[in-house]
Amino acid sequence: MARHGAFELAVPVSAVEHLTGSSHAPVTVVEYGDFECPNCKQAQSALKLLLERFDGRARLAFRNFPLEDVHPHALAAAEAAECAGGQGQFWPMHDLLFANQAHLKP
Repeated sequence: MARHGAFELAVPVSAVEHLTGSSHAPVTVVEYGDFECPNCKQAQSALKLLLERFDGRARLAFRNFPLEDVHPHALAAAEAAECAGGQGQFWPMHDLLFANQAHLKP
């Protein structure tokens, strides 16, 4: 948590989030992502590198943020990821959706 003057900047993260990395990591990076967003896809390699470099000291939380106005298949992709998450398969689906971004369809 960072303190700025009298304000504390924090994004609460709960156990029901989609988390990867050590549960005891002192730093949590929260990504708001859209599976159809090319910039979100591009960020994945940097985020994986960050987790590798700061192994045990950082973890990643993913929150779906489908931008439906610009990405017509983003909501369906987010729903698919959530369904996979309900079966304990969020991260494999996350990777699959980004890897097949050009082929997303409703």
